[in-house]
Amino acid sequence: MASPELQSKVNQLTSKIEGDLTSVMDEIERLKLRPLGRKMHSCIVSCYDKAGKNGRKEQIEQCSQQCQIPYQTAGAATQQEITNFQNRLNRAMMQCNDDAQGMVTPDMQNDARKMRRVEDSLLKCIEGAVGKSKEGLKPMKQRIEVHMS
Repeated sequence: MASPELQSKVNQLTSKIEGDLTSVMDEIERLKLRPLGRKMHSCIVSCYDKAGKNGRKEQIEQCSQQCQIPYQTAGAATQQEITNFQNRLNRAMMQCNDDAQGMVTPDMQNDARKMRRVEDSLLKCIEGAVGKSKEGLKPMKQRIEVHMS
């Protein structure tokens, strides 16, 4: 149903929001996850230092597992937020498509002017969905950062 022009505009919008998401995630990784990962590894090294040459293997493993919990929790929370963000965006895009398809009647197929109106409506809806998703990046980042304190 989509014209090449519409498809191009939708691709641009999609690329833009993906780039915005990547930028936010890169910042979280650099400023939050890396320091948390470094802290985790330092903690694990200290487990080995505490155990020395006479400590039990189980003691080291248990200590190491405890060191990993904050990093794993932060990683899981980050992945869950990304998944939720993508799901919301996908649902909004599908709703836009459904709305546009609901506007099409059999007589429109051969009427370029009417089809253009449907495409304009679809594009406006997608622009709104992407805009709303973009607004959701900051709160998403804040939710992720709560798990990294």
